[in-house]
Amino acid sequence: MKQIQITRDGGTVTFETVSVDTTENVFFVNLDPEDEHWPTISANKLGPFPSPPSSQCIPAATYGCQIPGHQNEQGAINIFDPLSETNTTLQPATQGQPIADQQVVTGGMSPYQISGEIFQVIGPGNTLIDSGSGIGPGLQLDPTSDNQGILVKGTPTLLGTYNFTFEVDDAMGSNLQQVQYTLVVT
Repeated sequence: MKQIQITRDGGTVTFETVSVDTTENVFFVNLDPEDEHWPTISANKLGPFPSPPSSQCIPAATYGCQIPGHQNEQGAINIFDPLSETNTTLQPATQGQPIADQQVVTGGMSPYQISGEIFQVIGPGNTLIDSGSGIGPGLQLDPTSDNQGILVKGTPTLLGTYNFTFEVDDAMGSNLQQVQYTLVVT
């Protein structure tokens, strides 16, 4: 749950800009003194004195939130899809050939911080061919700068099944970890 600070400087009212994902609630706290709302609001839509102390809404990608008595005030609620894995089994690749960029993380807010990259390449007979840090020889993770997630790019250099995992944090403090991805290279 995120709280939004609403400030009043004379006649100017602003919301603090916040970023949330579509699974979070937004909670507004009304700290206005009584003379800011009572009795000047037409038709007394806020009810009897004092004005309500708070409002809550669940944002959606297609609309923002309205607070009773604050309809003419401005602010920003940036809404993002939750940070999550996608395409855990990547499209098969050919050794020595560039792969098509494949998305492995979606949602969240950039910039993304990637850490804890670990890989194994398994060959015929379930033998370990290579392992270490990164996502495998010839491959790399490419975080986008436009909130579109993380892509896998590169040219695999070994035959076998690449298994890799990594952690990612986004700019909202969301975390995604220990998801295993697989790419078969022939």
